[in-house]
Amino acid sequence: MRIGIVIGSVRPGRLGASVGAWVADRARALDTSSVPGGVEWTVLDLRDFDLPVMTDENWAQAEDGPAEVHRWRDAVAECDGFVFISPEYNRNIPGAFKNAYDLLSRQWMDKTLAIVAYGGLGGVRANEAWRITTAAYNMHVVGDSVNLVRRMDFPGGELALTDHHDRSLEKVLRRLVDLTRALAGDRAATGP
Repeated sequence: MRIGIVIGSVRPGRLGASVGAWVADRARALDTSSVPGGVEWTVLDLRDFDLPVMTDENWAQAEDGPAEVHRWRDAVAECDGFVFISPEYNRNIPGAFKNAYDLLSRQWMDKTLAIVAYGGLGGVRANEAWRITTAAYNMHVVGDSVNLVRRMDFPGGELALTDHHDRSLEKVLRRLVDLTRALAGDRAATGP
């Protein structure tokens, strides 16, 4: 089982890199020995992909589509589930992250998702927007999420976590692994 940790901010000085590092560290420390083959956690940082603004909805499938779109497509297709690390910009999903999502289609279909959001009010509106958006591809979203409040959880611009944060994240990650495992048989039967 492979789960992609998608860092959805590309801004200079972003908080997403530290949140992504925390999530990846905790995820890799999670005991997943009960999962046949274990769990591979892979970080997909949008900054590592030079994705164009989508002007052709067929790029991901077209043989002559942009190479970076194909690289992104292949990275997403290899994952069984995801953790979206999403800031909230202007009460919504960041444009670059939504563009990266929109560049693809069937690569998201029927996969699992957990959300770790952050922003002035804990990223709750971005969290909700992702739940609505991902429903179009029948993504199975873990009910719980982790929401980090900028002024409380990032004093001085640095991520400051407590045991409560770690416990909340562990709960969400365990539920994601369980959900992904439960749906693995369905995905194998119907194909990607």
